[in-house]
Amino acid sequence: MSTSRQALDSNAPTPASAGPTVGAAPVGPAPAAAVRSNRVDPGWKYISTVEEGNTNDTVCTFCGKIMKGCITRAKEHLMIKPGNVAGCKMVPKDVIAELWEYYHKKKIEEDKVLPREASKNRVSMLGNLT
Repeated sequence: MSTSRQALDSNAPTPASAGPTVGAAPVGPAPAAAVRSNRVDPGWKYISTVEEGNTNDTVCTFCGKIMKGCITRAKEHLMIKPGNVAGCKMVPKDVIAELWEYYHKKKIEEDKVLPREASKNRVSMLGNLT
C-alpha cells in the first residue's frame, strides 16, 4: 500500500510523532509548534485548535474532546471545574494543579485592579446625582 493510501486509510497505523489527533487515545501535551509565542496562557500547552487561526474551536490533547468557547472553557475542561463543560478524565494531576494555580493568581491580580475601577465608577455615578 502506498504512503498516500495509508494516510487515507483510517485503519492504518499512525506514527507516534504525528502529534495529537481528534478522537484518538491520549497523546500528551501539544507539540511546540502548536504553542505560539504570543499565547501566554499555560492552557495552550495542553490545548490545540481544530483549525489554524480559529481559537474558538479547541481540542483537548489528552482526551480529544472538541470544545467551543476558546481557552477559558478548554481550561475549565482540563481543571475539571464544574459549570460550563465536562471535566477531562485523562488529564494528569500536575496539569490540573498548574492551571488552578494560574487561575488563582489571575483572580488575585483582577481583585487588585477591579476595586479601584469600581470605586471610580461609583464616584462618577454619585457625581451625576448631585
